[in-house]
Amino acid sequence: MAIKSILTSQTDFTGEFPVSEKTVALWRFNEATPDSNNMLADDSGHNRNFFVSGWSGTSANLSSGRLGRYFRQNIINPTSEKTHLVATNDGSFFSDLGEKIVVGGWINPTTYSVGQTYIPIFNTRQGPGQPIFYVSLFQGRLRLMLYNSSGSLIYDQTETPTIPLKNNGWYFIASIIEVNSKRVQNLLCDRSDGAVWQSPVRTFTGDLNQSCVADIVMGMHANTYYYAGGFDDWFYEKDSSLTMEDLIFYFKSSILANGGDSTADVDALVDPGSVILKATSGVYAQSGQFYSIAAACGLSGTGRVSVTSEYIAGITSISLVETSTSDDLSSWTEWQAIGTSGELQSPNREYIRYRITLSTQDTSRTPKLLEIQLHDIPKPPYERLGFARPVVLDTNGAWEAVLENAFDIVVTSEVNGADILEFKLPFHDSKRETLDNEKQVQIVNDVYRIRTITDEKSSDGRVVTQVYAEAAFYDLSFSAEKEPMEFVAETPEVPMRYALLNTGWSLGNVTVNTKRTWQSTEKNALAILRTIQNIHGGDLIFDSANRLVHLLTFGGTDSGALFCYRKNMKSIQRVVDTRSLITRLYAYGKDGITFASINGNKEYVEDYNYSSEVRVGTLDASSISNPYQLLEFANMRLAQYAKPRISYVLSAMDLSVLTGYEHEAWKLGDIVTVDDRDLNLSVKTRVVRRQYNLQEPWKTVLELSTTLRELGDSSAVWDKAADILSSADVLDRQEVKDLVPFNHLRNSRADDGLTYWLSSGFTVDPNNGVSGSASFKAEGVLGMTKSLSQTVYPASRKSYTFSAQIASENLQKGPNGKVGIEVVIEYEDGSTETRFIDLY
Repeated sequence: MAIKSILTSQTDFTGEFPVSEKTVALWRFNEATPDSNNMLADDSGHNRNFFVSGWSGTSANLSSGRLGRYFRQNIINPTSEKTHLVATNDGSFFSDLGEKIVVGGWINPTTYSVGQTYIPIFNTRQGPGQPIFYVSLFQGRLRLMLYNSSGSLIYDQTETPTIPLKNNGWYFIASIIEVNSKRVQNLLCDRSDGAVWQSPVRTFTGDLNQSCVADIVMGMHANTYYYAGGFDDWFYEKDSSLTMEDLIFYFKSSILANGGDSTADVDALVDPGSVILKATSGVYAQSGQFYSIAAACGLSGTGRVSVTSEYIAGITSISLVETSTSDDLSSWTEWQAIGTSGELQSPNREYIRYRITLSTQDTSRTPKLLEIQLHDIPKPPYERLGFARPVVLDTNGAWEAVLENAFDIVVTSEVNGADILEFKLPFHDSKRETLDNEKQVQIVNDVYRIRTITDEKSSDGRVVTQVYAEAAFYDLSFSAEKEPMEFVAETPEVPMRYALLNTGWSLGNVTVNTKRTWQSTEKNALAILRTIQNIHGGDLIFDSANRLVHLLTFGGTDSGALFCYRKNMKSIQRVVDTRSLITRLYAYGKDGITFASINGNKEYVEDYNYSSEVRVGTLDASSISNPYQLLEFANMRLAQYAKPRISYVLSAMDLSVLTGYEHEAWKLGDIVTVDDRDLNLSVKTRVVRRQYNLQEPWKTVLELSTTLRELGDSSAVWDKAADILSSADVLDRQEVKDLVPFNHLRNSRADDGLTYWLSSGFTVDPNNGVSGSASFKAEGVLGMTKSLSQTVYPASRKSYTFSAQIASENLQKGPNGKVGIEVVIEYEDGSTETRFIDLY
C-alpha cells in the first residue's frame, strides 16, 4: 500500500496559496490590524513586510473573508484616502531572477476599479531606480508592462479576457514571465463560477531589468492612481517552477476549501495545521462541515482513507468522513461516506476532495482534525479463484503477506447462504506470524475474517496451521441491537437501509420490487437482511470489497458454461426428493390473520400440478399483517413446495483457468448446462453452492438447482423467519438453516467415509442416507460404548444449534444405557462443561 496523497497543512485546509522555497514574498493579510509600525507580515518567512500607507482615518481594514482576513482599501474615496501598501526592496527582490518569475494573488475590485482607465495592482514604477514590471487594470482588463534596465518599456499588453470583472467579485490573477526565453502568459479565474481564462503565450524583446532596486507597491502609482477593493494572498516568486497548469490546479482545487472561511463553523487558522470547530466568545459550534482542497487520487487499485484526529470519546468526534471525486476538477461525483475501515466508496478519478463533519456534545470542547491520508491499495494479486492464494491484510486493509505456500484452500459459498474460507499453512512458514484471529484475508476481491486458527502436529511430526475464516458480511451479525420496526407496504429498500444503518455497509442495487407489510423483530443487521430476503424473495448479494448489499431478482447470468462427462465433469449425482412435497398450504399472518376473505373463504392455497394427492402444510408468516401480501407470499412458497426438490452434485473442473477456455467461466448463482448421455440428462440449472478448491480447481464440487441439506444453523433466531410447515418440519426449518449455515462439522453426511471423525465402533453405510447417499451406523452391544466424535472450533456466537436425523431399529437400552449427543464445551479460561442431549 502506498500513500497517494496527504492533507495536513494550513493551506490544505484553507485553500490559501502555498509557500515554496522559491517564494520571495507572500502576504496573507490574516492579521486583525497592522502592528505598531503599521506593518503587515510577509508569510514567506523572509520578513518582507508591507507598510500600510494611509491606515488611520481611512476605510482601510482587514475584513473577514473566504481565506481568513483580507486587506481592503479606498472604499469611500480612493483619490482622497490614497491607501496603498509598500514592501521595501532590500536589493534582493529582483537579483538572480533565474528562468522564470511569477506574480499573482486574489483581487476583490469595486465598481471604481473596474471602471477607471488606469488602476495599479502590483507596481515597481515608484522607484528608486528603474522598474521591472507593472501589473494593472486598464478599463477593467488585465494589463502587464515590462521594462529593461534603462527604464524603457519592452512589453505592454492589455488582454481582453472572456471573464468580465464585476463589482465585489473575487478573482485570482497571475502572470508568468519567462526571463530567458522571453515569453509571457496571464491568468484570470472567477471564484463565483470556477471559470478560467488564460491568455495566449506572448513574447517580448530586450532584457528584463534584473538590477531593479525598486520597491513593490500595491494599489498606487505616481500618487495619482489608486486601487479600490480587496487584496488577498499575493505572492511573488523568482526562479519559479510554477507553470500555468500549476496555477490553474491551485485555483480549481482550492475553490471549495473552507478552513479559513469566516462564514463556516470550522476553523483552520486559530491552530495552524489543524481544523477545529469555530468558537464564538469561547463557545464552540456543536457541529461543522469542513471542506478540503482537492488532492491527487488516480488509484492503481482500491483506496482507503485514514483520518488522524484528537477527540474525547463520547464527547467530541469526527462524526462523518465523505469524499467526492473528479477527472477535471469541475464535474464532481456525489458525496459518499467512506466505509467503516476507511474504504473509499467514491469512483476512482484523478482527484479527490473531502467533506468532514466535526461534532461535540460539550461546546467548551472541540475535536481536532490533524491529517487526511489517501492510501492506494493495488489490485489483488489474483484476478480469479483458480490458483489464487490467500492475501493477509493489515489493520489498514493493505497487503501484508501473500501466502504462496498455503494449501487445501477451499472457498465454500452458497446463494443466500454461507461464505467461508478454509486453508492450511506449514507452521514453520515465515509468514505464519502474519496470521491472527480477527485479521482479514483477501481472496481475489472477497474479504474474510479469521475466526479460528488451529496448529496441529501429525504422527509423522509435521506441524500444520489450519485456518477457518468467515466472509466479511458475517460481522453484520454483531451490529448494534436494532429496535423493532414496522414496515407498511414497503419495497425491500426501506428495511434494508434500516438494517444497514450505522454498520459501515451501504445499500447497493435492489431489483426486487415486492411490497410487504411486516414487523421486524430481529436484533442485528444480518438477521434483518435474511428476513427481508425470505419475505421479499430474490438473491441477497454481499459485495465485501465495497461493503455494499444488493437484493437482486436473479443474482447471476446464463453463463453458457457446459459441464459434461470426460470434459470437465468427473462425477455427477442427481437426487429427486419428494419427502417434503406439499400440495395444500395454509398460511397464518400476524395475530392469526388469514387471506380467506379474498380467497373464496379458503385459508389455504393449492397446487396439484405434480401430485393429485392432498398433502397439507402450514406456513407461519406472523410478521406479515396484510392479507393480500400474505396470499402472494403463500403462493410464492407453494410454488417451491409443490414440486420435488431436485439436486445435482458435480465434481467438476473450472476450465476457465486454462488458456483458451476463458469462455467457460461461471460464478455462484449462474445458470450452466449439464450434459450426461449415460443418465439421459441435458439440463440447464443453477449453481447454488460451490466448494471451490483454489489450489486444485479440478476438485471443485458444485451443487446445482437446490441446495442439499447438510449445513446447520447456529442461531435459533432464524427460526422466527422460517416458513414453519407443521406437517413437513424438515423441509421448511432446514431451508432456513441452509440460508444461514454456520455449521462447523465436517463431512457430516459421511460422503467422505469417516474422514474428520474419530470413530469407536461406528461404520459408514454407503447406501442409506437422508440428505445424501451415505450415513453413519453403529450396532449396539450391551455394556459397551460406541461413539463418533469430532472436535470443532466455533467462532463467537450467542447461541448454537445441534441437529441430526437418526433412525433406530429394535433399540433396547440396558440399565445405564444412553443414546444421544454429548457436548463437551471448553471455555477460554480452560474450564470445561459437559452436556448430554438424550435422543431416546
